[in-house]
Amino acid sequence: MATALSDILRITSSLLVLLLLMFCMGAINLEAQVGRLAPDEVEALLEVATQLGKKGWNRNMKLCNDTDADNKVVCNCSFPGEACHVVAIYLKRQDLDGTLPKAIEKLPHLKQLDLWANYLSGKIPPEWANTKLEYLSIGVNN
Repeated sequence: MATALSDILRITSSLLVLLLLMFCMGAINLEAQVGRLAPDEVEALLEVATQLGKKGWNRNMKLCNDTDADNKVVCNCSFPGEACHVVAIYLKRQDLDGTLPKAIEKLPHLKQLDLWANYLSGKIPPEWANTKLEYLSIGVNN
């Protein structure tokens, strides 16, 4: 009986330590998420918005978000003490009527760009060849 109780206490203790570690790691991740977007990337995003015809973005708002699958900018804030960086832009079905933005090249960490189902025009800018894009969706545009 004493051995069974000892085993239960040991397992409970191990679970508590594991939960504490998970909580601490979550707190560190939360702290990192509070970081700010690099100023040059804020300017680049605003330039991209202008070229796309995207209304409503400005310097005073939180540009990084993950609330709407069709209208979001995803940022990587995983390194405490460093600025956040734009890694993905999803602007699907936003009725954007601008052009494919040359300013994409000013977002050095951008890997995914989804501009599907808008009214964008123009050719893929040659500047995009200098990016780290791994995923591009520009179908159903002009």
